[in-house]
Amino acid sequence: MVSHQRSHKKIYRLATQSYRQKVAELTKQECIRRTENTTVAKAFEDRCPESNSERTHVKLKDAILCLYDNSVRPVANHQNSTAVSFRLILKFFTFDIHNSIISFDAWMPVHWKDEHLTWNPADHEDIKTLHLHTSEIWTPDLSVYNRADQSDEPSVIGYSSMKCAVTYDGSVLCVPPIHIDALCNPDLSKYPFDSHNCTLNFGSWVYKGEEVDIKLVNKVVNDDDLVSDGEWTVQSFHTVRNSGVYKCCPNSTYPSVSITFTIRRLSGAHAATVIIPCIVAVILTFALLALSPLDRERLIMSYVNLVVQLLQVQFISWQIPLRGDNIPLLIVFARDSVLLSVFAIVFTILFKKIMERKTTPPYWISKIISFAVACPIGQIILLKDFSVKVRNYSYYDKIL
Repeated sequence: MVSHQRSHKKIYRLATQSYRQKVAELTKQECIRRTENTTVAKAFEDRCPESNSERTHVKLKDAILCLYDNSVRPVANHQNSTAVSFRLILKFFTFDIHNSIISFDAWMPVHWKDEHLTWNPADHEDIKTLHLHTSEIWTPDLSVYNRADQSDEPSVIGYSSMKCAVTYDGSVLCVPPIHIDALCNPDLSKYPFDSHNCTLNFGSWVYKGEEVDIKLVNKVVNDDDLVSDGEWTVQSFHTVRNSGVYKCCPNSTYPSVSITFTIRRLSGAHAATVIIPCIVAVILTFALLALSPLDRERLIMSYVNLVVQLLQVQFISWQIPLRGDNIPLLIVFARDSVLLSVFAIVFTILFKKIMERKTTPPYWISKIISFAVACPIGQIILLKDFSVKVRNYSYYDKIL
């Protein structure tokens, strides 16, 4: 009986000792946890002091931007990509064919989600939207790859002085006004009835597709408010998303969005100042051939016509750039018109000399002239005086 009681006391003592050890261990862990929490809270209070402002907007802004780093992508898990979408609301555009630059002034709404800029509206007097400066938050480094000035800042947003709208679920919307100068090589072969395809290539300047994913939305381009420079008009445009897979980087993608604009020249003024004078000069050249080579007016007007055509060629060269093998058809037409005018002057002088000669012309000249005046067109254009034609025919018959 005594041994049995001793055994119970021993078991009770061991259980009590074990319980006390566990309680002590739990108490120690709780103290450590509370100490750590106190340290973290103290550190947080040191880094994020409570806002002294009484305005709820200011308190909310100070709270969400306290530990915010605008150089880090706004995702909780760095393996997730940030989806970015944008639109272009065109306002004005010009096309400089001499420098091969197309320029756009536009609004560019850009949308993405920032997982670090979220809050509960119920805790902040039902505030659902904040307006934050681009220098305070992370912004995508969207760039125009084929911009004309490659030495300028590549990003189209993030460096302009503007604010973005941030909603409580982390959605961010920025609408920066932008000016784009992009390269566009024109095809002037059909000047002034020419049209050109110019492309804007948008994409991230630094991030890969696994980090910043450029999404394509419906109706990327809005031209309802577009105003042209009076010389060009936008006929159409289409958008394509490029996957961005390159041989150099098989394990990474660099997606981009290409917007191709088809622009057409408003050719009314050019037709009146360029094409009509060229046609009139050619008609005048043929009209002068109907005059007799003995008339001084024919030679004088031929000289004047040649000078006018040379000035016309010079004027056309001022209007359009000449590059490579892509020669405008109008230049070819003006060139041939000048050559035709020169030939007309040469023939006029030659025929005049022959008709004024009193001696018998050489055999080869008489044969060529006789053959020319034998056809109806030659009779109308080359020689007006029928007596001259008869004289040439007689010589032609004699030598045969």
